[in-house]
Amino acid sequence: MAGTNLQQQAYETIRKQIIYSELAPGSRISDKVLEEQLAIGRTPIREALIQLRNQELIKTIPQSGTFVSKIDIRSASLALYTREKLENPILQECSAKMTPQDQLILEDILEQTDHAITTQDKKLFFYLDKAFHRTCYKVAEKSEIWNWIESYSTHLDRFRWLRLSITELGWGRVLDEHQTLLQSMIDHNLDEVSFLCSMHMHMIIEEQEYVRQAYPDYFEKD
Repeated sequence: MAGTNLQQQAYETIRKQIIYSELAPGSRISDKVLEEQLAIGRTPIREALIQLRNQELIKTIPQSGTFVSKIDIRSASLALYTREKLENPILQECSAKMTPQDQLILEDILEQTDHAITTQDKKLFFYLDKAFHRTCYKVAEKSEIWNWIESYSTHLDRFRWLRLSITELGWGRVLDEHQTLLQSMIDHNLDEVSFLCSMHMHMIIEEQEYVRQAYPDYFEKD
């Protein structure tokens, strides 16, 4: 059990480092450095790397070494497409099932998001952006679907993280859209919920070129 826990701890830590570009796309990975950095033994580290390799987040090149995979924009686009198709009906269910307590939780997430913008806390903002959607799925009693989407959205998450580093794109638009979406769900305005859901997803498509131009070496070639 202890070995399994260490392997999962190593996996989650390295995966986050990849998402946050702390392990930059294309950079070389050293088992030994990871062992020292995480204070975890060789076997759990290697098992974690196997899991990450199976998810195509790292790749091994014979006689060269192990490297962080570059961001696959096609994989990110497929994750976005899947999420858009599933999220619209789920947000409508969220609107129908939302209790006053659920509303307070979502409003609190948005207040914290506003604070994260004020303090320029990028990791907190990133977490709260996902927390808003995760909570909507929970209210709709579809948490399992959220977990499934999350498992296939790592390249999309990597893209979204880089987006937060581009000053021109700002963070306020995300908060504004979440606030408007929440109000539409409270008002049971399902047409508006559907429109806002689609617009929110397409924002990422609109911003794709900004991110790729800012980080050209971080993406797989088309």
